[in-house]
Parts: sequence; C-alpha cells; structure tokens
Amino acid sequence: MKCALSFYALSTIAVLLSAAPAHADGPVPIEAYGKLPAIEGPRLSPDGNTIAFLSSINGRRCLVIHRLDSDRPNHGICPGNYEVRSFSWKNADRLIMDVYVQSRPVGSELRTESRLLAIDLNGRRGVPLMESRAERSVDFGQDRIIDMLPEDPGHVLIAAYRADADSPDVVKVDIDTGHRHTIVTGQNRITNWKTDASGQVRLGTAVQDGILSTYYRNDADSPFRIIRQVEAANASKFSPLAVGSDPGTLYVASTEPTGRRAIYRYDVKTDRLLEPYASNPDVDIDSLVVDRGTPLGYGFTTDEPNLVYTDSAFRADAQQVAAALPQFRTTVVDSAAGGRRLLVLAAGGNRPGSYYVLTRADGKATLAPLGAIHPDIPDGALAPVSPVTYQSRDGLTIHGYVTLPPGMSVSDKRPIPFVVLPHGGPSARDSLGFDYLAQMIASRGFGVFQPNYRGSRGYGGAFERAGFQQWGLKMQDDVTDGTQWLINQKLAVPGRICIVGWSYGGYVALMGAIKTPGLYRCAVSMAGVTDLRRRLDRANQSRFADLNLPRFDSDPAVIEANSPVLHADQVRIPVLLAHGRRDFTVSVFDSEDMEAALKKAGKPVKSLYFDDDDHYLFREEDRIAFLKALDGFLAENLGSRVSSTPGATATN
Repeated sequence: MKCALSFYALSTIAVLLSAAPAHADGPVPIEAYGKLPAIEGPRLSPDGNTIAFLSSINGRRCLVIHRLDSDRPNHGICPGNYEVRSFSWKNADRLIMDVYVQSRPVGSELRTESRLLAIDLNGRRGVPLMESRAERSVDFGQDRIIDMLPEDPGHVLIAAYRADADSPDVVKVDIDTGHRHTIVTGQNRITNWKTDASGQVRLGTAVQDGILSTYYRNDADSPFRIIRQVEAANASKFSPLAVGSDPGTLYVASTEPTGRRAIYRYDVKTDRLLEPYASNPDVDIDSLVVDRGTPLGYGFTTDEPNLVYTDSAFRADAQQVAAALPQFRTTVVDSAAGGRRLLVLAAGGNRPGSYYVLTRADGKATLAPLGAIHPDIPDGALAPVSPVTYQSRDGLTIHGYVTLPPGMSVSDKRPIPFVVLPHGGPSARDSLGFDYLAQMIASRGFGVFQPNYRGSRGYGGAFERAGFQQWGLKMQDDVTDGTQWLINQKLAVPGRICIVGWSYGGYVALMGAIKTPGLYRCAVSMAGVTDLRRRLDRANQSRFADLNLPRFDSDPAVIEANSPVLHADQVRIPVLLAHGRRDFTVSVFDSEDMEAALKKAGKPVKSLYFDDDDHYLFREEDRIAFLKALDGFLAENLGSRVSSTPGATATN
C-alpha cells in the first residue's frame, strides 16, 4: 500500500544562508512569536550529505530536506492530511516518519490515527511500516521504533500493538516492502522494550497492580525474567535506560542513593547498582547520550541545560565547536560520516538559537550557518530572564524565573503589571531559555513569572513526589506564595496581576481564579484541565494507569473540591478559555463545560476554539490567533503597561 504525500519546493533557502535573526525596528509583531520554528529537530543523514528537519510549510509542520553538497533547492514533505510528529534517518536515501491525524467519530471519544512511514528523500515510495491504527485518547500508547538496526540497511524493529493487546509485539519490518515478522511476542504487560548493541531484544518494563517490574533475558534464546521491582509511585528509584555493552550490565537512573536522579551501571547477576556514571549534587540528571550500549555523555539542567561529554572524541568535537563560537552555549546535536560533518546548536540565555554545520575536509574544519530557529525575532528584542528562589508557606525552597520587558532588570525594584505563567505537566519544569509565550508577553510590556512548584521535575525524587495528589492544594499554594513574593519584592503591582496557563497550567490559572480571586485581575486557560473526575477516569482506563493514578487523590470529595468546573460560581474575575478541538491530551469538553458553567453562573468569560488543532497548537495560524487573543485580553484587564523603551510608559 502506497501513501499519498504532498511535497513543496521551498523558497526559504535564503534563510539557511545566515544563522543571524533578522533585524527590525520597533516592536516585534505577534506573528513572529506565533510562527512555528523555522528549523526543528535537525538530523544529518548517515553519509553527512543531507540534513532533514521539521519546519512550517503553509502553516503546517512538515519535513524539509536540505542537501549540503548540492545546489538543488530545499523541498518539503507534507504527508497528506497527516501531521509529522518526528522522523529518523534509516540510511542515506531513506527516512522514517512518525505521522498522525486526529478525528472524533460521531458519538465517541477523540481518536488519533498514527502511522510509521518509510520514504525516499524526494518524498516518494511512501511505504507504511505498520497498519494504520486508531488510538483512543486514554491509551497513551503507539507503535514506535525501538531499534534502527544500523548494521541492517533494510529493516527496523518496531514495538507494535495488536488490537486490544496490553503489551506490544516486537516486529522486524522491511522498509521497502512493509513486510514484517514478529521477533518477540507481547507478554507480561511489558510496554517498553529495549535492545542491546547487536539489536537483540533484552529488556522490558511493565506496570501492573501498582508495581513496576523490569524484565531481562541473557540472550535471544532465553526467557524473560524479573530482575527488579519497585512501587510504581516510586518509579524514579529504578528506571532502566539502556543495555550496556558489557555482558550483564545496564545503565539505570535512580534517585535512591542520593535523592537526586543519577545514572548508574547496574549488575544484573548481583542485582546491585555499581559506580555512578553521572550525578550532580544539586539537580537531577536529565538524559543519557548512548550509542549501541556505550555512553557518550549526559545532560542536566541547573538554570540552563548542560551537556557533559564523557567520550573523548565527542568531547574533542565539542571543545572545537565551543572555541569557534565562544559567545554561545554550543551543543553538538549530531555527527555523521565518521565525524566529517557535525551539526551544532548555538544558543544560550534567552536566545532561541541557531544551527551551524561543521565540515572537515583536507585537514581543515569550516563552520557554516544553517539557519536561525526563529529568524524573525532579533536578539535585541529579547526580554531578559532571571532565575529566582522563594520559600513556600511550609518552608520548601521553590525555584522559578522572572522575565521582564527589554531594558528592565530585577534590581530596578520598579513594580509593573505581571503575568504568572505556571508550566504544564505537572511533571515538567521551566528553565532559563527561550519561551515564545513568555517572550511575547514580556514584549508587550508585562513581567512574566514562571514558578517550578513542587511536583516539577529536576529537583530530586522527593520534590517531585511532594506534588503527588496535590492538584489544587500544595502545588497551588506554591504558585500563590510565589505571586505574593512578587508583590513583596516590589516586582509586581498589586491588583494588576493575571494568571495564565497551558494544560495543567491552565488548571492552576482557573483554580487561582477560584481560590484567590483577590490576588489576580484575570485568568487564562489554554487547553486546561477543569474536571478532575474526567482525568481520573481517563487515568483508570489507560494501560499506564498504575503510573498515573498515584498522582491523583481518588477521594471523591477531594476530586470535587478541586475541580474548577464545579466551582464556577466562586470566580470573580474575567476568564479567557482556549482549546483545540482535536486535543488528544486534555479533552476539549473540559473547556466547553467550564465555559457553560461560567455562563450559567453569570461570570465574565470569553472563549476561543480551534477546530483543526491539538493540545500544542501545531498549526501556525491558530497559534498566532491565540497569542493575539491573549494580548488583547491582557491589555484589556491589566491596563497600562511598560514600554519596551526604557524609561517610557505606554497606555492602552
């Protein structure tokens, strides 16, 4: 079966000739902040001659092919009605795309149809690697590649669910014909399979009855056996990351020895954590960079992301790039052709960043710009971001970030109108980096505060677990305490603070309007959760229920007391609701029901719905429309605001 694809010749090659963002006089238009990244997730082909990346084509997220050693123009691949979620190179001539389309059959819950497609560089010979499958929004599962099998040019390994199966099979698939055969049959509710350096399936994890079990086998002919079990609520104590190159060893993440997430070698035979490979006394280790069982480096986030290179060749590459671009924080994001080509991200601070390509030839290394991620936002228009800390009412130290309009500083002690912007997740975190939403708000003359409340990731297992079952309770108090801290520090003008959030952050915004209406002037919820009863029901139905349920209090009284939709009558401030009708993560019913409840209670509410968009607003026109609605709502409710020119004030 072939797949219909659309492809476009791009006229944006000029953008790729310079990594410097455009310069412009006057305020940056909102459209610049709402545009999708010009370059997202770039990767080099194995021969180093081509770069593929995601980019916006006619407002859609598509795959772009850029040939480094050719004058041929870039071209984009947009797979029919599907959206591109991600991609991987299989070989120098063929890629694999993970694509999806969302629909709501009449009378049923939202479903997502997903596919893995193998394609040529020109977008032709599209071959589905698995049958199209529809996922219910409660499934949270999808077919995925578990090994690209770099030594086998014609096949990949895919974890694929059969209808109503609790565990995916591991299937070997021919990328040219789509022919497949099963390598490992799904078993023991294992949902996450891992292979060793040779591509043999050796490891799997399963969650059942509140227990996270790790399964392992010695070789392809041995049965899987349990080697470690932990409570699902304490999954951070033992999380397998990779099968090591040494026989009988794994690399696992664990918070157990120190309270911070670190990476250890683990001996299967003795069931012991060995020496730590990566640790940091202050923050969790975020990631492991590994190649066929051999670790190359690891990442962690203090305020900015950091990457430590433990492989000597990897480290030498990084040092060479850093020396060439000393004004940036540089990261080697990909390498190909035996190190002949490197792909480099140069960012740092509040800058969105640019990509460069390093080429080694004839004993020389040259570094050429590929392009800026957000070329329409000049560095001079970026608002400064500062890390801050404060104490919660029960003595917990909370980290966060304050973004002020360009030209202002935290040390100015000049109170201005503010927006409190709690992150989604809630198991996520904000960091000191480019955030298009925070930057847009600050560019309009408002301060922005982003607290990493308890339950956020990155600060240790105990800090994250402190947020379990605290929706609307202590997590909410942390945001309230942070807002009061802004006032006490003379950063924010009392009575001129709005709370804005996306997903879980939208929930926090609505609960702020209910629990502390005197603290905020207005509230904005984008794709926010409003009914915890629905959330608990979805978690119960999910095949990952045992992982999700510990985060929710199942007491009906607590659930109802902290569901915004049931307390619309307590809202005293204007509310803006926005939601994509194809949201796979939080049902649009949450916003529709909240809107109805607010209107029934006679409360001021505005709403904005996007018929063809999802939880993240991946369609450019919808993202821009939301930012414009948000800008107008903030201006209407916060009144005068600080001009982007130091010392000047603009009045709406």
